[in-house]
Amino acid sequence: MKNSDQRTVPLIQYILFTVLVVVTPFVMVSRFLQGAVYTISHLTWIPFGIELPIVGSVAVLFLVLFIVCQRKNITRRRIIGFLVIAGMIGLAYLVQDLYLNMVIYDLQMNWHYVAYAVYVYIFFAAFHSINMSKAKMILISFFSALSLSTFDEFFQLNLSQRIFDLSDIAKDSWGATMGIVSVLFVSETYGTVQIRKKSFLHRKLKDYWRDPVAALTLVSLLSLSLLLVSPILTEHRYIGYCTLASLVLFISTISLVHLSSYKPFRISLIAVAGLLILFLATNLLLQRQEYITRVTRNVISYKGIPIPYFDLLIYPNGLPRLTDKKEHFNQQDQRFMKGCDPDILLIGSGYEGEGGKGFRIENGTSFIYNPKTKKAIQLIIMKTHEACVIFNKMKKEGKNVLFVAHNS
Repeated sequence: MKNSDQRTVPLIQYILFTVLVVVTPFVMVSRFLQGAVYTISHLTWIPFGIELPIVGSVAVLFLVLFIVCQRKNITRRRIIGFLVIAGMIGLAYLVQDLYLNMVIYDLQMNWHYVAYAVYVYIFFAAFHSINMSKAKMILISFFSALSLSTFDEFFQLNLSQRIFDLSDIAKDSWGATMGIVSVLFVSETYGTVQIRKKSFLHRKLKDYWRDPVAALTLVSLLSLSLLLVSPILTEHRYIGYCTLASLVLFISTISLVHLSSYKPFRISLIAVAGLLILFLATNLLLQRQEYITRVTRNVISYKGIPIPYFDLLIYPNGLPRLTDKKEHFNQQDQRFMKGCDPDILLIGSGYEGEGGKGFRIENGTSFIYNPKTKKAIQLIIMKTHEACVIFNKMKKEGKNVLFVAHNS
């Protein structure tokens, strides 16, 4: 009876936490708590004349106290595991939610990672006692978290009139992966795994249910694919494209990694990758003084580097990045653009002019007020191929311009 109780309590905790993960986002929205969370995240204090975020300061203090209390248990393996998780958070911060302009210590941003990392912990606690293999626990905890997150998005869509956001699912799966790394390499409460050279990928699918490192490789690559693709295809109508692109990226990556275990393929892969890098580097070197060098219906070439299909944002300092593919910019999007502090905001509205919506005008020139600088920004909206010509001219004249091009 005692063993039965030991298994029942963690299972009940798992069920209750699963319900909490689903219900909490709805409560946050329906009770208008998201605004409060945003406000709390951006509260600051000023010690010694330096303005610091309160949430970030508390997080650092907690980390220091944790290190002091656990200093006897700190090992090289755990430090590496912790650094991997910190790197995962940093990567997510760099690629996710450009227009939301969240800071790394934002509670709303980190909710996804914390909630689903804790979910994995509780899953391991609930099912470790039934002697399930680590590989199965990794795969089932991850895919159950992915299923739960997907259900959660549909749940919010139906009850709170929110949009279905695949990027939230990507964050949740990334958080679940962080939880798995933490369980196996940081806490080691439910045992650990040994990384061996030939344990990452296997020829037979059933072997992934036996090797925990191979299982971790699978879920890591899948969650990484979702993380990279979802923030540039967040709109509801691109869900199919986003899912397909994520799966193609995942399958391509895992196939390349798997086939690279064969020496002939590995040599060929290195040769092809080297030629591709050489080609792109040569283009970049020859056209480094240029800006947009080619524009077609679905391809924009910037400094000789072709960018197919996805929308392009070029900061005033000339740094490019892929950005969310959208035709309508809401107030939050516009707030981010103003925060880049340009003198000119140039919007390429697509090859047929279908984008660039949300401003007071949908085509032509106007001015918008920037509350950050208390100055006016010149707004120019035109078809993308025309906007590219204007952008090149402005950059050669040394203008301070932020360019957002809808690539369609």
